[in-house]
Amino acid sequence: MRALPSILVVFFLLPPASYFLTGSQDLPDPDTFYRRVRENLARAERANHLYVYRERRTDVHTNPFGRIGTDGVSVFEVYPSPVRQLVYRRLVERNGEPVPASELARQDREYRERVDEMLRERGARGPDEERLAEEESERARQRRQRAIDDVVDALEFTLTGRTVYNGVPAIVITFKPRPGARPTTRQGRTAQKFAGTVWVDEKAAEVMHLEATSIDDISYGLGIVARLGEGTTATVTRAPVGDGLWMPTKLTLSGRGRAVVFRRLVVDYSIEWYDYRRLGDDSLAPFLDARVQGQAGGSP
Repeated sequence: MRALPSILVVFFLLPPASYFLTGSQDLPDPDTFYRRVRENLARAERANHLYVYRERRTDVHTNPFGRIGTDGVSVFEVYPSPVRQLVYRRLVERNGEPVPASELARQDREYRERVDEMLRERGARGPDEERLAEEESERARQRRQRAIDDVVDALEFTLTGRTVYNGVPAIVITFKPRPGARPTTRQGRTAQKFAGTVWVDEKAAEVMHLEATSIDDISYGLGIVARLGEGTTATVTRAPVGDGLWMPTKLTLSGRGRAVVFRRLVVDYSIEWYDYRRLGDDSLAPFLDARVQGQAGGSP
């Protein structure tokens, strides 16, 4: 789910100006404006794996008998990694109560074992860890770039007008699937299912908010694992986090469908990201990195 805000805001990344239509002569020059937005989003995307942050997730569900309940609120400390398997989501709070120290210790022990196993498999120790971190970071950037290009090719954009969003002068841009597009990545195929609207801070040239609605079913595992129906809605909010960068701060997702072919599936939750903290360098496992511990003033 952490990837979804990047997939959504990436709708704007790196397309040539010819990919866009302009709905008013009073709007900013499209070439200049889109270039600024693209540059800002690209900087944030490149730096995304260099931030530790907190994640607060609120789940709402409907059981098969139609009664609505809640799975509660969970808070995680999230330590990034260019290796997907080594991203550490450390549960620290459940329904307003701190997780017991024994459970934290168990999580940490299991994470250390996971890191050790991966390093053994790849034969990386000492200086080799830094080399591997650099190589994996480059591979991650290449993966993101492929997804970005595919998402952009899957959509068509229209610059439609000006408005005020949360008291900030904003440019409004709409998007929809591009006719004839043939995306090849999972991100591109997902993007092609959505249409929506984006509000961009005109002065900062930063995406502030995005609202998207699926216009077709969204399948996982060829529709056998899960299928979310047409009308699934998603929103993403972004805000400045320091260092001149904006990052996602909230995601909501709501939809209905089927899981494992026949079981009713209800997706309804919100995720907030906050307390962003910049890391100094690329690291395979920042939670275990002495440099990160030093920044935090001790062991996390």
